[in-house]
Amino acid sequence: MVELIKSSVHLAIEILTWFIVVGALLTFIPPHNRNSTICRIIHALDLVLSPIRKLVPPIGGIDLSPLVAIILLQLIDQLIRGI
Repeated sequence: MVELIKSSVHLAIEILTWFIVVGALLTFIPPHNRNSTICRIIHALDLVLSPIRKLVPPIGGIDLSPLVAIILLQLIDQLIRGI
Protein backbone atom coordinates (compact mmCIF):
# COMPACT_ATOMS: atom_id res chain seq x y z
CA MET A 1 0.00 0.00 0.00
CA VAL A 2 2.84 2.38 0.86
CA GLU A 3 4.55 1.61 -2.45
CA LEU A 4 1.33 2.44 -4.31
CA ILE A 5 1.16 5.82 -2.58
CA LYS A 6 4.83 6.49 -3.30
CA SER A 7 4.44 5.62 -6.98
CA SER A 8 1.27 7.72 -7.24
CA VAL A 9 2.99 10.74 -5.70
CA HIS A 10 6.01 10.16 -7.97
CA LEU A 11 3.73 10.07 -11.03
CA ALA A 12 1.93 13.25 -9.94
CA ILE A 13 5.25 15.03 -9.42
CA GLU A 14 6.49 13.90 -12.84
CA ILE A 15 3.31 15.12 -14.54
CA LEU A 16 3.46 18.46 -12.74
CA THR A 17 7.14 18.80 -13.68
CA TRP A 18 6.35 18.23 -17.35
CA PHE A 19 3.48 20.74 -17.20
CA ILE A 20 5.88 23.31 -15.76
CA VAL A 21 8.45 22.60 -18.49
CA VAL A 22 5.86 22.82 -21.27
CA GLY A 23 4.34 25.95 -19.72
CA ALA A 24 7.75 27.60 -19.55
CA LEU A 25 8.45 26.74 -23.18
CA LEU A 26 5.03 27.97 -24.31
CA THR A 27 5.70 31.40 -22.86
CA PHE A 28 7.95 31.98 -25.86
CA ILE A 29 5.01 31.45 -28.24
CA PRO A 30 2.25 34.07 -28.35
CA PRO A 31 -1.12 32.48 -27.52
CA HIS A 32 -3.64 32.41 -30.35
CA ASN A 33 -6.55 31.15 -28.31
CA ARG A 34 -6.58 32.09 -24.64
CA ASN A 35 -9.54 29.78 -23.99
CA SER A 36 -7.65 26.65 -25.00
CA THR A 37 -6.94 23.89 -22.51
CA ILE A 38 -3.20 24.54 -22.65
CA CYS A 39 -3.70 28.20 -21.77
CA ARG A 40 -5.87 27.19 -18.81
CA ILE A 41 -3.16 24.81 -17.59
CA ILE A 42 -0.54 27.54 -17.93
CA HIS A 43 -2.78 29.94 -15.99
CA ALA A 44 -3.18 27.32 -13.24
CA LEU A 45 0.60 26.89 -13.14
CA ASP A 46 0.97 30.66 -12.76
CA LEU A 47 -1.09 30.39 -9.60
CA VAL A 48 1.28 27.71 -8.32
CA LEU A 49 4.42 29.58 -9.37
CA SER A 50 3.36 33.03 -8.09
CA PRO A 51 4.48 32.40 -4.46
CA ILE A 52 7.88 31.33 -5.78
CA ARG A 53 8.05 34.45 -7.95
CA LYS A 54 7.61 36.56 -4.81
CA LEU A 55 10.64 34.88 -3.23
CA VAL A 56 12.84 34.63 -6.34
CA PRO A 57 12.74 37.76 -8.49
CA PRO A 58 13.60 37.60 -12.19
CA ILE A 59 17.32 37.81 -12.88
CA GLY A 60 18.17 39.74 -16.02
CA GLY A 61 14.54 39.52 -17.11
CA ILE A 62 14.52 35.71 -16.85
CA ASP A 63 11.88 34.12 -14.63
CA LEU A 64 13.56 31.42 -12.57
CA SER A 65 10.42 30.30 -10.72
CA PRO A 66 9.81 27.26 -12.98
CA LEU A 67 13.36 26.07 -12.33
CA VAL A 68 12.99 26.57 -8.58
CA ALA A 69 9.62 24.76 -8.63
CA ILE A 70 11.10 21.80 -10.50
CA ILE A 71 14.02 21.58 -8.07
CA LEU A 72 11.63 21.67 -5.11
CA LEU A 73 9.43 19.00 -6.68
CA GLN A 74 12.43 16.77 -7.29
CA LEU A 75 13.58 17.22 -3.68
CA ILE A 76 10.13 16.30 -2.42
CA ASP A 77 10.11 13.27 -4.70
CA GLN A 78 13.51 12.13 -3.41
CA LEU A 79 12.35 12.56 0.20
CA ILE A 80 9.19 10.55 -0.38
CA ARG A 81 11.02 7.76 -2.21
CA GLY A 82 13.60 7.65 0.60
CA ILE A 83 10.96 6.97 3.25
